Amino acid sequence: MAMTKASAARIARRRRGRPKGSAVPLERDRQRFAIAAWWGFRECGCGPYIAAYWAAVATGDEPIRPEDIEGLLTVAGIDIKHTAVSLDKHLDALARKAKRAPADDAWLRMSATAIKALILAARTKRVEVYCAMLDVLVGLGWADVIRRLSARIIEASKSNVPPYEGKLGRRGQELLDWLRRTTPEIR
Repeated sequence: MAMTKASAARIARRRRGRPKGSAVPLERDRQRFAIAAWWGFRECGCGPYIAAYWAAVATGDEPIRPEDIEGLLTVAGIDIKHTAVSLDKHLDALARKAKRAPADDAWLRMSATAIKALILAARTKRVEVYCAMLDVLVGLGWADVIRRLSARIIEASKSNVPPYEGKLGRRGQELLDWLRRTTPEIR
């Protein structure tokens, strides 16, 4: 019984990946921290794509690269590892996956709420609340994610800041123009 190329390809296609309709439980999902971060950023008012980007940055492990714009502004960049063909498709997939996550999952709700409270505490300079929310997140299993993010930020702050060579977005350009107009020239 010889198998034809067409039937071998059909069998190979059928076996790839997880069966349609099945899902990995959130507690075993390798992106669970990114999903919870997405929910926390969404609760702070971010759109789904921005929340996915920030979640990927916060939970990733690639180095953060600071760059200087004319001595007035510092921007930070990062390469995000992505499993899809492009970064946009990866972030879209993360946002879709996060939207499908069970809203009644206790770990997810507590993580998202703690992230929201952490952000609000940082905005209002409430250090005691910020520290308490870090403790809550550590208690929920976020210690390695927080440690990695802290190490990446510390490493980025130590490096020499090269000049920025990319194109700024509309808001970044507006901020730079405002800084040029209002900042006295240093001689």
